[in-house]
Amino acid sequence: MKKILVLLLIAFVVLAACGNKDNSKNKSSNKSSDSKQTKTFTQNDGTKVKIPKDPKRIVVLHPTYIGALVKFKHKPVGVIDFVKKNKTLDKATKGAKRVGQTDIEQIAQTKPDLIITSKEDKNIKKLKKIAPTVQFDSKKSNYKETTIQLGEIVNEKAKAKKWVKDWNHQMAQDKEKLGDKIKGKTITAVQSTPKGLVAFGKSLGRGTEIVYDGYGMQMPKALEDKVHNSYNAQISQENLTTYTGDYIILATNGDKPAFTKTNNWQNLNAVKKGHVITLDASDTTYNDPISLEKQHKIILKQLNNMK
Repeated sequence: MKKILVLLLIAFVVLAACGNKDNSKNKSSNKSSDSKQTKTFTQNDGTKVKIPKDPKRIVVLHPTYIGALVKFKHKPVGVIDFVKKNKTLDKATKGAKRVGQTDIEQIAQTKPDLIITSKEDKNIKKLKKIAPTVQFDSKKSNYKETTIQLGEIVNEKAKAKKWVKDWNHQMAQDKEKLGDKIKGKTITAVQSTPKGLVAFGKSLGRGTEIVYDGYGMQMPKALEDKVHNSYNAQISQENLTTYTGDYIILATNGDKPAFTKTNNWQNLNAVKKGHVITLDASDTTYNDPISLEKQHKIILKQLNNMK
């Protein structure tokens, strides 16, 4: 009798072990199946692309598209090495591998399940061979739409929409508090570059989204005509009076550029009145949620301190 009971017990243990093994296989199979599931994402130009339903290893090859992912707790595994020139994004992506935008081998080594890049990327065919690739066209979307789309990619669309709603509310509050200080006023964002002095359009970072879209300030008419359908426009120091407004955002790379010591600059009304907002472009430049939040603090503080 004892022998029969022992044999039955052994048989039960064996069957239980087999059952657990089968369950383990099923769980593993389901997990593998989940990781291969896809969804359809519609790009700015209307084209549709199949991407992972729940991407885990994202590589981003343009700085503008990094901040939203980090904000919604989906830090990329790889980012374009250009972020090293931007303190805000460099700090936000600590631990992510830096890759060259055109270094296909480096990008492949990160083993991405999704790549995010710009419409202008010339290596798109090679990138698509590595992983599903999404292209953003900055000319066909604004920073709010892009934030929501990036949220959609990582299944955080609700969070992205909430960020936009909160941001709009913050801009409205600022606008009301600043009142006549900004109402009906014009503003120009300028930066000295290797190609010369540049004035920026309404959606190229450097605080432009805040002052134009958020605060409702305007460009001087001559500048608006010059940057029409463009990101920015080169201007000469001699024509600063034509293209600058009641306020100026001076984007620098740490130190103030040489042209600010010239009479052309020092004789501007905005400079004489102390209406120059200084923004360090090496610290924060872009129009993602993280960069915009930092720019907002800097710009609002300086505006509040102006007479």
